[in-house]
Amino acid sequence: MPTFYPESIDIDVEEFVDDCSSSEIEQLVNYLKENGLYPGLIGTPGDVTWNEEVSKLVDSKWKLSTEDEATILRICNKLI
Repeated sequence: MPTFYPESIDIDVEEFVDDCSSSEIEQLVNYLKENGLYPGLIGTPGDVTWNEEVSKLVDSKWKLSTEDEATILRICNKLI
């Protein structure tokens, strides 16, 4: 984790996170999730249905045909 000294207690979140490695950021996210501090999917109330339906894809790859998987990946690559 980043090293900060007591005299510099006033630390910006961005400064702290920018100094973290990828594995340290992953540990931070896991800590937030485990302690109920990570909000998960964020969106407007109108996005609730979207978020619920899209989240089903995470554990459902094995149910997809090759063509369906390719379609989803093509859409993701278009958006990212």
